[in-house]
Amino acid sequence: MKLADAAQAKNIDYLTINQYKIPGLVLMENAGAAAARHAALLGGSKYSILCGKGNNGGDGFVVARHLLSQGFDVSVMLVADESSIKGDALANLDMLKNLGVPIICGINQDILKNCDIIVDALLGIGAKGAPRGEVADAIDAINAAKKKVLSVDVPSGVDASTGFVPGKCVCADVTVTFGVNKIGLVVYPGAQYAGRVFVEEISFALQAVESQNINIETIKRPLLPPRCQNSHKGSFGKVLAICGSEEYTGAAYLSSMAAIKAGCGLVNLITPKSAYIPLAQKLTEVIIRPVSDKDGKISAASLNTIVSFAEGANSIICGCGLGQNHDIIEVVRAVAKNSKVPIILDADGLNAAAKHIDILKNRKAEMVVTPHLGEMSRLTGLSVEEIQKDIVLVAKNFASEYNIVTVLKSASTIVALPDGKAYINTIGNSGMATAGSGDVLAGLIGGLIAQGLSPSYAAVSGVFLHARAGDIAASKLGEHGTVASDILAAIPFAINEGV
Repeated sequence: MKLADAAQAKNIDYLTINQYKIPGLVLMENAGAAAARHAALLGGSKYSILCGKGNNGGDGFVVARHLLSQGFDVSVMLVADESSIKGDALANLDMLKNLGVPIICGINQDILKNCDIIVDALLGIGAKGAPRGEVADAIDAINAAKKKVLSVDVPSGVDASTGFVPGKCVCADVTVTFGVNKIGLVVYPGAQYAGRVFVEEISFALQAVESQNINIETIKRPLLPPRCQNSHKGSFGKVLAICGSEEYTGAAYLSSMAAIKAGCGLVNLITPKSAYIPLAQKLTEVIIRPVSDKDGKISAASLNTIVSFAEGANSIICGCGLGQNHDIIEVVRAVAKNSKVPIILDADGLNAAAKHIDILKNRKAEMVVTPHLGEMSRLTGLSVEEIQKDIVLVAKNFASEYNIVTVLKSASTIVALPDGKAYINTIGNSGMATAGSGDVLAGLIGGLIAQGLSPSYAAVSGVFLHARAGDIAASKLGEHGTVASDILAAIPFAINEGV
Protein backbone atom coordinates (compact mmCIF):
# COMPACT_ATOMS: atom_id res chain seq x y z
CA MET A 1 0.00 0.00 0.00
CA LYS A 2 1.34 3.41 -1.00
CA LEU A 3 2.04 5.97 1.71
CA ALA A 4 1.84 9.68 0.95
CA ASP A 5 3.27 12.59 2.87
CA ALA A 6 1.19 15.70 3.53
CA ALA A 7 2.48 17.59 0.49
CA GLN A 8 1.68 14.69 -1.86
CA ALA A 9 -1.79 14.27 -0.36
CA LYS A 10 -2.53 17.99 -0.75
CA ASN A 11 -1.27 17.94 -4.35
CA ILE A 12 -3.56 15.00 -5.15
CA ASP A 13 -6.49 16.99 -3.79
CA TYR A 14 -5.49 20.15 -5.65
CA LEU A 15 -4.96 18.42 -9.01
CA THR A 16 -8.18 16.44 -8.73
CA ILE A 17 -10.15 19.65 -8.22
CA ASN A 18 -8.31 22.06 -10.50
CA GLN A 19 -6.94 19.90 -13.33
CA TYR A 20 -9.43 17.05 -13.48
CA LYS A 21 -12.43 19.20 -12.52
CA ILE A 22 -13.88 17.00 -9.79
CA PRO A 23 -15.44 19.56 -7.42
CA GLY A 24 -14.12 19.89 -3.91
CA LEU A 25 -17.70 19.59 -2.64
CA VAL A 26 -17.87 16.10 -4.17
CA LEU A 27 -14.63 15.05 -2.47
CA MET A 28 -15.77 16.51 0.87
CA GLU A 29 -19.15 14.79 0.58
CA ASN A 30 -17.54 11.43 -0.16
CA ALA A 31 -15.03 11.83 2.67
CA GLY A 32 -17.63 12.79 5.24
CA ALA A 33 -19.99 10.03 4.15
CA ALA A 34 -17.22 7.43 4.45
CA ALA A 35 -16.22 8.64 7.90
CA ALA A 36 -19.87 8.64 9.00
CA ARG A 37 -20.24 4.99 7.94
CA HIS A 38 -17.31 4.02 10.15
CA ALA A 39 -18.58 6.18 13.00
CA ALA A 40 -21.96 4.43 12.89
CA LEU A 41 -20.19 1.07 13.11
CA LEU A 42 -18.71 2.06 16.47
CA GLY A 43 -22.09 1.37 18.01
CA GLY A 44 -23.18 4.60 19.68
CA SER A 45 -26.37 6.63 19.55
CA LYS A 46 -25.05 10.04 20.67
CA TYR A 47 -22.28 11.65 18.63
CA SER A 48 -20.21 14.76 19.29
CA ILE A 49 -18.36 16.13 16.25
CA LEU A 50 -15.58 18.65 16.96
CA CYS A 51 -14.72 20.69 13.89
CA GLY A 52 -11.87 23.03 13.10
CA LYS A 53 -11.78 25.86 10.61
CA GLY A 54 -10.32 24.07 7.56
CA ASN A 55 -11.47 21.36 5.17
CA ASN A 56 -11.04 18.78 7.92
CA GLY A 57 -13.76 20.64 9.79
CA GLY A 58 -15.80 20.64 6.59
CA ASP A 59 -15.51 16.84 6.48
CA GLY A 60 -16.79 16.87 10.06
CA PHE A 61 -19.87 18.89 9.06
CA VAL A 62 -20.66 16.24 6.43
CA VAL A 63 -20.19 13.49 9.03
CA ALA A 64 -22.73 15.26 11.26
CA ARG A 65 -25.26 15.55 8.44
CA HIS A 66 -25.03 11.89 7.48
CA LEU A 67 -25.28 10.68 11.07
CA LEU A 68 -28.25 12.98 11.60
CA SER A 69 -30.00 11.52 8.53
CA GLN A 70 -29.64 8.07 10.08
CA GLY A 71 -31.50 9.17 13.17
CA PHE A 72 -28.58 9.57 15.55
CA ASP A 73 -28.37 12.26 18.23
CA VAL A 74 -25.73 14.66 16.90
CA SER A 75 -24.03 17.69 18.41
CA VAL A 76 -21.51 19.86 16.55
CA MET A 77 -18.86 21.95 18.28
CA LEU A 78 -17.02 24.54 16.23
CA VAL A 79 -13.55 25.05 17.65
CA ALA A 80 -12.82 28.16 15.60
CA ASP A 81 -14.22 31.58 14.85
CA GLU A 82 -17.19 31.05 12.54
CA SER A 83 -16.00 33.91 10.34
CA SER A 84 -12.87 31.84 9.50
CA ILE A 85 -14.89 29.09 7.78
CA LYS A 86 -14.54 29.41 4.00
CA GLY A 87 -15.29 27.63 0.73
CA ASP A 88 -16.60 24.07 0.71
CA ALA A 89 -16.46 23.87 4.50
CA LEU A 90 -18.71 26.93 4.77
CA ALA A 91 -21.16 25.42 2.28
CA ASN A 92 -21.47 22.32 4.45
CA LEU A 93 -21.78 24.39 7.63
CA ASP A 94 -24.68 26.26 6.01
CA MET A 95 -26.35 22.95 5.12
CA LEU A 96 -26.27 21.95 8.78
CA LYS A 97 -27.77 25.26 9.81
CA ASN A 98 -30.55 24.88 7.23
CA LEU A 99 -31.36 21.50 8.79
CA GLY A 100 -31.76 23.21 12.15
CA VAL A 101 -28.63 21.72 13.72
CA PRO A 102 -27.40 24.01 16.52
CA ILE A 103 -23.70 24.85 16.21
CA ILE A 104 -21.98 25.05 19.59
CA CYS A 105 -19.13 27.54 19.60
CA GLY A 106 -16.28 26.14 21.68
CA ILE A 107 -16.12 23.05 23.88
CA ASN A 108 -19.03 21.81 25.95
CA GLN A 109 -17.62 19.38 28.53
CA ASP A 110 -21.04 18.15 29.64
CA ILE A 111 -22.03 17.10 26.13
CA LEU A 112 -18.70 15.26 25.68
CA LYS A 113 -19.20 13.42 28.96
CA ASN A 114 -22.69 12.28 27.95
CA CYS A 115 -22.05 11.24 24.33
CA ASP A 116 -21.07 7.78 23.11
CA ILE A 117 -18.75 8.62 20.22
CA ILE A 118 -16.52 11.63 19.53
CA VAL A 119 -15.51 12.54 15.99
CA ASP A 120 -12.25 14.49 15.74
CA ALA A 121 -12.30 16.82 12.74
CA LEU A 122 -10.10 19.54 14.22
CA LEU A 123 -6.86 19.48 12.23
CA GLY A 124 -6.13 18.04 8.81
CA ILE A 125 -3.02 16.70 7.11
CA GLY A 126 -1.59 20.18 6.58
CA ALA A 127 -1.21 20.96 10.28
CA LYS A 128 2.36 21.46 11.48
CA GLY A 129 3.80 21.83 14.93
CA ALA A 130 2.17 21.42 18.31
CA PRO A 131 -1.55 22.32 18.54
CA ARG A 132 -2.15 25.57 20.38
CA GLY A 133 -4.90 27.53 22.06
CA GLU A 134 -8.50 26.35 21.79
CA VAL A 135 -7.55 23.39 19.59
CA ALA A 136 -5.11 22.13 22.22
CA ASP A 137 -7.85 22.53 24.83
CA ALA A 138 -10.25 20.59 22.61
CA ILE A 139 -7.74 17.74 22.29
CA ASP A 140 -7.43 17.61 26.08
CA ALA A 141 -11.22 17.50 26.37
CA ILE A 142 -11.52 14.67 23.83
CA ASN A 143 -8.94 12.53 25.59
CA ALA A 144 -10.33 13.31 29.05
CA ALA A 145 -13.85 12.25 28.03
CA LYS A 146 -12.65 8.63 27.64
CA LYS A 147 -15.12 7.87 24.84
CA LYS A 148 -14.62 5.99 21.59
CA VAL A 149 -12.96 8.40 19.14
CA LEU A 150 -12.91 8.48 15.35
CA SER A 151 -10.42 10.83 13.71
CA VAL A 152 -11.04 12.21 10.24
CA ASP A 153 -7.99 11.78 7.92
CA VAL A 154 -5.42 11.99 10.76
CA PRO A 155 -5.66 12.29 14.53
CA SER A 156 -5.30 15.97 15.39
CA GLY A 157 -1.74 16.46 16.60
CA VAL A 158 -0.05 13.82 14.40
CA ASP A 159 2.32 15.03 11.69
CA ALA A 160 0.90 13.24 8.63
CA SER A 161 4.29 13.20 6.88
CA THR A 162 6.40 11.74 9.68
CA GLY A 163 4.30 10.26 12.47
CA PHE A 164 5.94 12.67 14.90
CA VAL A 165 3.75 14.03 17.67
CA PRO A 166 5.18 17.40 18.74
CA GLY A 167 2.59 18.20 21.42
CA LYS A 168 -0.94 17.30 22.42
CA CYS A 169 -2.64 14.70 20.26
CA VAL A 170 -6.01 13.00 19.97
CA CYS A 171 -5.85 9.33 20.90
CA ALA A 172 -8.20 7.72 18.37
CA ASP A 173 -9.70 4.27 18.27
CA VAL A 174 -10.27 4.54 14.52
CA THR A 175 -8.86 6.83 11.85
CA VAL A 176 -10.54 7.10 8.44
CA THR A 177 -8.13 8.54 5.88
CA PHE A 178 -8.84 9.30 2.25
CA GLY A 179 -7.52 8.18 -1.12
CA VAL A 180 -4.01 7.21 -0.05
CA ASN A 181 -2.73 6.14 3.35
CA LYS A 182 -0.37 8.55 5.11
CA ILE A 183 3.15 7.93 6.38
CA GLY A 184 2.26 9.41 9.77
CA LEU A 185 -0.45 6.80 10.33
CA VAL A 186 1.91 3.81 10.14
CA VAL A 187 5.07 5.25 11.71
CA TYR A 188 5.20 5.47 15.50
CA PRO A 189 4.19 7.31 17.57
CA GLY A 190 1.55 8.44 15.06
CA ALA A 191 0.44 4.85 14.47
CA GLN A 192 -0.27 4.45 18.18
CA TYR A 193 -2.54 7.51 18.23
CA ALA A 194 -4.31 6.53 14.99
CA GLY A 195 -5.71 3.23 16.25
CA ARG A 196 -7.18 1.12 13.48
CA VAL A 197 -6.77 2.85 10.11
CA PHE A 198 -9.19 2.61 7.20
CA VAL A 199 -8.37 4.03 3.77
CA GLU A 200 -11.47 5.12 1.85
CA GLU A 201 -11.68 6.04 -1.84
CA ILE A 202 -13.37 9.43 -2.34
CA SER A 203 -12.98 9.93 -6.13
CA PHE A 204 -9.48 11.32 -6.31
CA ALA A 205 -8.30 11.24 -9.94
CA LEU A 206 -6.00 8.27 -10.48
CA GLN A 207 -3.78 10.44 -12.67
CA ALA A 208 -3.38 12.88 -9.78
CA VAL A 209 -2.24 10.07 -7.49
CA GLU A 210 0.18 8.67 -10.06
CA SER A 211 1.64 12.12 -10.74
CA GLN A 212 3.10 12.22 -7.22
CA ASN A 213 5.47 9.29 -7.86
CA ILE A 214 4.94 7.98 -4.33
CA ASN A 215 7.95 5.81 -3.46
CA ILE A 216 7.10 4.73 0.08
CA GLU A 217 4.98 1.65 0.69
CA THR A 218 3.99 -0.76 3.41
CA ILE A 219 5.31 -4.33 3.21
CA LYS A 220 2.42 -6.63 2.38
CA ARG A 221 4.10 -9.99 1.74
CA PRO A 222 7.58 -11.48 1.39
CA LEU A 223 9.35 -12.49 -1.80
CA LEU A 224 10.73 -15.98 -1.25
CA PRO A 225 13.56 -17.64 -3.19
CA PRO A 226 12.44 -20.62 -5.29
CA ARG A 227 13.07 -24.20 -4.15
CA CYS A 228 13.95 -26.86 -6.74
CA GLN A 229 13.39 -30.49 -5.75
CA ASN A 230 16.43 -31.64 -7.75
CA SER A 231 18.88 -29.93 -5.42
CA HIS A 232 21.58 -30.29 -2.75
CA LYS A 233 22.89 -28.05 0.01
CA GLY A 234 25.03 -26.15 -2.45
CA SER A 235 21.91 -25.21 -4.40
CA PHE A 236 20.70 -22.94 -1.63
CA GLY A 237 23.82 -20.95 -0.93
CA LYS A 238 26.48 -20.60 1.73
CA VAL A 239 26.52 -18.02 4.50
CA LEU A 240 29.63 -16.92 6.34
CA ALA A 241 28.77 -15.59 9.80
CA ILE A 242 31.52 -13.61 11.51
CA CYS A 243 29.92 -13.36 14.89
CA GLY A 244 30.26 -13.98 18.58
CA SER A 245 32.78 -13.58 21.35
CA GLU A 246 33.46 -15.21 24.70
CA GLU A 247 30.93 -12.85 26.25
CA TYR A 248 28.28 -12.92 23.51
CA THR A 249 27.85 -16.49 22.30
CA GLY A 250 24.08 -16.09 22.05
CA ALA A 251 24.34 -13.57 19.23
CA ALA A 252 26.42 -15.97 17.16
CA TYR A 253 23.96 -18.79 17.82
CA LEU A 254 20.87 -16.79 16.91
CA SER A 255 22.24 -15.17 13.75
CA SER A 256 23.79 -18.33 12.30
CA MET A 257 20.73 -20.45 13.09
CA ALA A 258 18.41 -17.81 11.58
CA ALA A 259 20.34 -18.12 8.31
CA ILE A 260 19.76 -21.89 8.36
CA LYS A 261 16.08 -21.45 9.25
CA ALA A 262 15.75 -19.06 6.31
CA GLY A 263 16.56 -21.98 4.03
CA CYS A 264 20.21 -21.55 3.06
CA GLY A 265 22.20 -24.73 2.50
CA LEU A 266 25.24 -24.19 4.74
CA VAL A 267 26.53 -21.77 7.36
CA ASN A 268 30.16 -21.38 8.39
CA LEU A 269 30.51 -19.54 11.69
CA ILE A 270 33.79 -17.80 12.40
CA THR A 271 34.11 -17.12 16.10
CA PRO A 272 36.99 -16.85 18.62
CA LYS A 273 38.38 -20.04 20.17
CA SER A 274 37.14 -18.99 23.60
CA ALA A 275 33.55 -19.16 22.31
CA TYR A 276 33.93 -22.54 20.60
CA ILE A 277 32.92 -24.93 23.39
CA PRO A 278 29.64 -23.22 24.43
CA LEU A 279 28.65 -22.78 20.78
CA ALA A 280 29.56 -26.36 19.86
CA GLN A 281 27.24 -27.57 22.62
CA LYS A 282 24.30 -25.72 21.04
CA LEU A 283 24.95 -25.73 17.28
CA THR A 284 24.62 -28.97 15.35
CA GLU A 285 23.65 -27.70 11.88
CA VAL A 286 26.23 -24.88 11.74
CA ILE A 287 29.92 -25.49 10.99
CA ILE A 288 31.97 -23.65 13.61
CA ARG A 289 35.35 -22.32 12.52
CA PRO A 290 37.26 -21.17 15.64
CA VAL A 291 39.97 -18.60 14.99
CA SER A 292 42.68 -16.89 17.03
CA ASP A 293 41.48 -15.08 20.09
CA LYS A 294 42.42 -11.82 21.78
CA ASP A 295 40.74 -10.99 25.07
CA GLY A 296 37.80 -13.23 24.23
CA LYS A 297 37.25 -11.62 20.82
CA ILE A 298 38.35 -12.43 17.28
CA SER A 299 41.95 -11.37 16.76
CA ALA A 300 43.15 -9.38 13.77
CA ALA A 301 45.68 -12.18 13.31
CA SER A 302 42.78 -14.17 11.82
CA LEU A 303 42.26 -11.85 8.87
CA ASN A 304 43.75 -14.16 6.24
CA THR A 305 41.56 -17.03 7.43
CA ILE A 306 38.45 -14.85 7.41
CA VAL A 307 39.15 -13.50 3.91
CA SER A 308 39.72 -17.00 2.56
CA PHE A 309 36.40 -18.25 3.93
CA ALA A 310 34.66 -15.19 2.50
CA GLU A 311 35.68 -16.23 -1.00
CA GLY A 312 33.44 -19.30 -0.83
CA ALA A 313 30.38 -17.56 0.59
CA ASN A 314 27.26 -16.17 -1.08
CA SER A 315 26.60 -13.72 1.75
CA ILE A 316 28.33 -12.56 4.92
CA ILE A 317 26.81 -11.69 8.27
CA CYS A 318 29.23 -9.57 10.25
CA GLY A 319 29.02 -8.02 13.67
CA CYS A 320 26.56 -9.91 15.88
CA GLY A 321 28.17 -10.24 19.31
CA LEU A 322 31.72 -9.46 18.16
CA GLY A 323 32.43 -7.02 20.98
CA GLN A 324 34.44 -3.86 20.55
CA ASN A 325 38.18 -3.23 20.36
CA HIS A 326 40.77 -2.22 17.77
CA ASP A 327 41.09 -5.74 16.35
CA ILE A 328 37.37 -5.93 15.70
CA ILE A 329 37.53 -2.66 13.78
CA GLU A 330 40.29 -4.14 11.60
CA VAL A 331 38.29 -7.33 11.05
CA VAL A 332 35.20 -5.40 9.97
CA ARG A 333 37.25 -3.12 7.73
CA ALA A 334 38.96 -6.10 6.04
CA VAL A 335 35.66 -7.86 5.43
CA ALA A 336 34.12 -4.73 3.88
CA LYS A 337 37.19 -4.00 1.78
CA ASN A 338 37.72 -7.51 0.43
CA SER A 339 34.32 -9.16 0.19
CA LYS A 340 32.82 -9.65 -3.25
CA VAL A 341 29.46 -10.85 -1.94
CA PRO A 342 26.76 -8.92 -0.06
CA ILE A 343 27.44 -8.13 3.61
CA ILE A 344 24.89 -7.75 6.37
CA LEU A 345 26.47 -5.43 8.92
CA ASP A 346 24.89 -5.47 12.36
CA ALA A 347 25.56 -4.69 16.01
CA ASP A 348 29.29 -4.39 16.72
CA GLY A 349 29.96 -4.23 12.99
CA LEU A 350 27.92 -1.03 12.99
CA ASN A 351 29.73 0.22 16.08
CA ALA A 352 33.01 -0.21 14.24
CA ALA A 353 31.65 1.65 11.20
CA ALA A 354 30.34 4.47 13.38
CA LYS A 355 33.89 5.14 14.59
CA HIS A 356 35.40 4.71 11.13
CA ILE A 357 32.83 5.61 8.49
CA ASP A 358 35.35 4.78 5.75
CA ILE A 359 34.35 1.15 6.36
CA LEU A 360 31.05 1.89 4.64
CA LYS A 361 32.58 4.01 1.91
CA ASN A 362 35.55 1.82 0.96
CA ARG A 363 33.82 -1.46 0.17
CA LYS A 364 33.56 -3.59 -2.92
CA ALA A 365 30.26 -5.35 -2.42
CA GLU A 366 26.65 -4.45 -1.73
CA MET A 367 25.80 -4.04 1.93
CA VAL A 368 22.77 -4.13 4.20
CA VAL A 369 23.03 -2.29 7.52
CA THR A 370 20.56 -3.06 10.31
CA PRO A 371 20.87 -0.38 13.01
CA HIS A 372 18.48 0.26 15.85
CA LEU A 373 17.89 3.89 16.82
CA GLY A 374 20.92 4.10 19.10
CA GLU A 375 23.22 2.65 16.45
CA MET A 376 21.74 4.98 13.83
CA SER A 377 22.47 7.88 16.15
CA ARG A 378 26.11 6.85 16.32
CA LEU A 379 26.31 6.35 12.54
CA THR A 380 24.77 9.73 11.67
CA GLY A 381 25.70 11.94 14.60
CA LEU A 382 22.01 12.78 15.06
CA SER A 383 20.38 12.34 18.44
CA VAL A 384 17.71 9.67 18.81
CA GLU A 385 15.18 12.46 19.31
CA GLU A 386 16.20 14.08 16.02
CA ILE A 387 15.89 10.76 14.19
CA GLN A 388 12.43 10.14 15.60
CA LYS A 389 11.18 13.46 14.26
CA ASP A 390 11.44 12.04 10.72
CA ILE A 391 12.67 8.46 10.88
CA VAL A 392 11.80 7.72 7.24
CA LEU A 393 13.76 10.67 5.89
CA VAL A 394 16.80 9.81 8.03
CA ALA A 395 16.80 6.23 6.72
CA LYS A 396 16.33 7.37 3.11
CA ASN A 397 19.12 9.94 3.34
CA PHE A 398 21.52 7.41 4.82
CA ALA A 399 20.71 4.83 2.14
CA SER A 400 21.24 7.40 -0.59
CA GLU A 401 24.43 8.91 0.84
CA TYR A 402 26.23 5.58 1.29
CA ASN A 403 24.52 3.64 -1.52
CA ILE A 404 23.51 1.07 1.06
CA VAL A 405 20.33 -0.85 1.93
CA THR A 406 19.32 0.56 5.32
CA VAL A 407 17.09 -1.33 7.74
CA LEU A 408 16.32 1.13 10.53
CA LYS A 409 14.81 -0.96 13.31
CA SER A 410 12.00 0.43 15.45
CA ALA A 411 8.38 -0.33 16.25
CA SER A 412 7.74 0.43 12.57
CA THR A 413 10.96 -0.72 10.89
CA ILE A 414 12.00 1.22 7.77
CA VAL A 415 13.76 -0.43 4.83
CA ALA A 416 15.30 2.33 2.73
CA LEU A 417 16.91 1.51 -0.62
CA PRO A 418 19.65 3.46 -2.40
CA ASP A 419 17.30 4.33 -5.28
CA GLY A 420 15.07 6.39 -2.97
CA LYS A 421 12.34 3.83 -2.38
CA ALA A 422 11.38 2.90 1.16
CA TYR A 423 9.20 0.23 2.74
CA ILE A 424 7.60 0.38 6.18
CA ASN A 425 6.76 -2.70 8.21
CA THR A 426 3.36 -2.61 9.91
CA ILE A 427 3.27 -5.99 11.69
CA GLY A 428 5.11 -7.36 14.74
CA ASN A 429 4.59 -6.78 18.44
CA SER A 430 6.22 -5.59 21.66
CA GLY A 431 7.42 -9.11 22.47
CA MET A 432 10.07 -8.61 19.79
CA ALA A 433 11.70 -5.87 21.88
CA THR A 434 14.00 -8.43 23.44
CA ALA A 435 17.72 -9.16 23.45
CA GLY A 436 18.81 -11.13 20.38
CA SER A 437 15.87 -10.23 18.18
CA GLY A 438 18.10 -8.14 15.91
CA ASP A 439 20.59 -11.01 15.58
CA VAL A 440 17.78 -13.19 14.25
CA LEU A 441 16.88 -10.53 11.69
CA ALA A 442 20.48 -10.19 10.47
CA GLY A 443 20.77 -13.95 10.03
CA LEU A 444 17.44 -14.16 8.25
CA ILE A 445 18.43 -11.50 5.72
CA GLY A 446 21.80 -13.20 5.18
CA GLY A 447 20.12 -16.56 4.56
CA LEU A 448 17.77 -15.06 1.97
CA ILE A 449 20.60 -13.33 0.12
CA ALA A 450 22.57 -16.59 0.01
CA GLN A 451 19.62 -18.22 -1.76
CA GLY A 452 19.68 -15.64 -4.52
CA LEU A 453 17.55 -12.71 -3.44
CA SER A 454 19.02 -9.27 -4.02
CA PRO A 455 20.00 -7.37 -0.86
CA SER A 456 16.99 -5.08 -1.36
CA TYR A 457 14.45 -7.87 -1.72
CA ALA A 458 16.09 -9.86 1.07
CA ALA A 459 15.93 -6.90 3.45
CA VAL A 460 12.26 -6.19 2.73
CA SER A 461 11.27 -9.86 2.89
CA GLY A 462 13.46 -10.53 5.92
CA VAL A 463 11.89 -7.69 7.90
CA PHE A 464 8.41 -8.97 7.10
CA LEU A 465 9.20 -12.62 7.90
CA HIS A 466 10.95 -11.62 11.12
CA ALA A 467 7.91 -9.63 12.25
CA ARG A 468 5.52 -12.37 11.21
CA ALA A 469 7.59 -14.93 13.14
CA GLY A 470 7.38 -12.61 16.14
CA ASP A 471 3.60 -12.48 15.82
CA ILE A 472 3.37 -16.27 15.55
CA ALA A 473 5.53 -16.69 18.65
CA ALA A 474 3.55 -14.10 20.63
CA SER A 475 0.25 -15.69 19.64
CA LYS A 476 1.34 -18.85 21.45
CA LEU A 477 3.41 -17.44 24.29
CA GLY A 478 2.17 -13.89 24.82
CA GLU A 479 4.16 -10.73 24.26
CA HIS A 480 5.59 -10.68 27.77
CA GLY A 481 7.19 -14.10 27.47
CA THR A 482 8.43 -14.10 23.87
CA VAL A 483 12.23 -14.25 23.52
CA ALA A 484 14.54 -14.24 20.52
CA SER A 485 14.82 -18.02 20.34
CA ASP A 486 11.02 -18.18 20.06
CA ILE A 487 11.16 -15.85 17.05
CA LEU A 488 13.90 -18.05 15.60
CA ALA A 489 11.78 -21.18 16.03
CA ALA A 490 8.81 -19.53 14.30
CA ILE A 491 10.70 -18.53 11.12
CA PRO A 492 9.77 -21.72 9.19
CA PHE A 493 6.10 -21.19 10.00
CA ALA A 494 6.27 -17.58 8.75
CA ILE A 495 8.00 -18.71 5.56
CA ASN A 496 5.48 -21.51 5.04
CA GLU A 497 2.63 -18.96 5.10
CA GLY A 498 4.25 -17.07 2.24
CA VAL A 499 5.03 -20.04 0.02
